[in-house]
Amino acid sequence: MWLIPVTCLLAAWAVIPPALDVPAYKLPRLDGTLDRLWQITSDGTLAEAIGNSLLRLGEGFLIGAGLGLTVGLLMATNAKVTAFVEPVVAFFQAVAGIAWIPLAIVWFGFGSGPVLFVVANAIFFIVLYNTILGVESIQPVLINALRTLGGTKRDVMREVIVPGALVSVLTGLRSGLAFGWRALIAVELIANSPGLGFLSRQAEGARDGETIIIVVLVVGALWLAMDSLILGPLQERTVVRWGMVASGRRA
Repeated sequence: MWLIPVTCLLAAWAVIPPALDVPAYKLPRLDGTLDRLWQITSDGTLAEAIGNSLLRLGEGFLIGAGLGLTVGLLMATNAKVTAFVEPVVAFFQAVAGIAWIPLAIVWFGFGSGPVLFVVANAIFFIVLYNTILGVESIQPVLINALRTLGGTKRDVMREVIVPGALVSVLTGLRSGLAFGWRALIAVELIANSPGLGFLSRQAEGARDGETIIIVVLVVGALWLAMDSLILGPLQERTVVRWGMVASGRRA
């Protein structure tokens, strides 16, 4: 189904820019973009940028998601703590990750430091908030029933809370990864950290519209790959397999 619209877009790209007679750096041509793609692929520039970005995303995701999930599960099991902290978490969850970029640069300078902070921050609050919501959605009768049968706090966490909150947690992980990916590209543009964002910034300075378009397309393609190859299969093997949501429906 996707082949027809992609073909139409490529055909329009091949015809419209030359017909408009706009400079190539403002509206890159298809043939010029393909040539540039070959150049930065063959010399390793694109692969290096992709590798740097994915490495930073992976590091930020492990930190942000790990902390968000752990803190969320611990907080949500205490009703008083949740009632006090949840409004604060909701506030910071609504703040865009890129809003932290200037402060991150002040704190960590240029380079990988602000990138890691901004990405982890963007992911942390989304995962934390969704984890709290997931635990709150569990019916208390299930927890009380297990306790009546002699279940310990560990049993309640393992048998009720974690499975019961999983749908919401996966939603948080999916959303967190998406927002973390966007924040990553934005902070790379500003913080002079090697990656796809920095490659696009260098291209902007050189009036290299072809490379900018390539970066945009690669950013979108990589996100689709991560979502369909990692998060999608994870959903199928957990909540769908356990019958918590229907197959084909996203968590």
